[in-house]
Amino acid sequence: MAQLVSVLLGGVAYGVPIFLVASGLTLIYGVIGVLNFAHGAFFVLGALLTTSLLGGRTPSLLAFVLAVLAGALLAAVVGLLTEVGVVRRLYRADHMTMLLGTYAVLLTLEGLSELVWGTGNRSQRQPDLLAGDVHLLGAVVSRYDVVLVGMEAVVAVLLRLLIHRTRTGRSVRAIAQDATMAQAIGVDARAVLVLVFALGSLLAGFAGGLMVPNVSVSPSLGNAFVLQCFAVVIVGGLGSVAGSLVAALLVGVAETAAVAWVPALTGFTFYVLVAVVLLVRPQGLLGDARTRRA
Repeated sequence: MAQLVSVLLGGVAYGVPIFLVASGLTLIYGVIGVLNFAHGAFFVLGALLTTSLLGGRTPSLLAFVLAVLAGALLAAVVGLLTEVGVVRRLYRADHMTMLLGTYAVLLTLEGLSELVWGTGNRSQRQPDLLAGDVHLLGAVVSRYDVVLVGMEAVVAVLLRLLIHRTRTGRSVRAIAQDATMAQAIGVDARAVLVLVFALGSLLAGFAGGLMVPNVSVSPSLGNAFVLQCFAVVIVGGLGSVAGSLVAALLVGVAETAAVAWVPALTGFTFYVLVAVVLLVRPQGLLGDARTRRA
């Protein structure tokens, strides 16, 4: 029982940054129709700025929070510039051109990150208040993992409230459903597109900042990480934020379960999940069978 609790909680914590990045990817695809490979670079920028501001020292809780928020803000600004400078010019292009364009942005930002921060790996400790272990249902789990689980729940609720309970959210859903009709009734489509892209980028940078105590940070970190996030988007269903949440939890729990019980599958579980879901439900767990973005 204790090991099961440890695997489940560890899996949920593992899925937190994946969900944050994948929810941004899903939001951008659901509204704009862009499969954004540059998202991995926004994740790394958040992580690199956080480690740079904290300098590898054990920070206070306030310093850690401010550094993570600064990393998220940097990612949002770079994301906004990417939308204005690159993505906006590719809206009418096919998906392959869009993928190549955003992948070029990823490589460019990775190169710039190496110039600024170097190619070496960086590590960062969490604040003392978030360090150590706690006992939960007989299992010993990381206190920071518990915090990550709580953070995932808060972000998921806030995203739902934003999309379904605010005027901005209604505009976002209107553009996602029918951009032409939405513009006809007075929705500023361009402002909505910029907002969505910046918000998705902010979520990626926020995830990067939260991850720094658990990973070794380098400019190339986003390359592998973004593949897992795309897998989550596919498993959850293109355009479904709720689907991304469910899929991120599945991927996280599957990976930690593999580490605990089937080490040979470590690193491959999300490929297996993608294959199984596509065979059983090609549109994803919560995706629309008609492949509409929503």
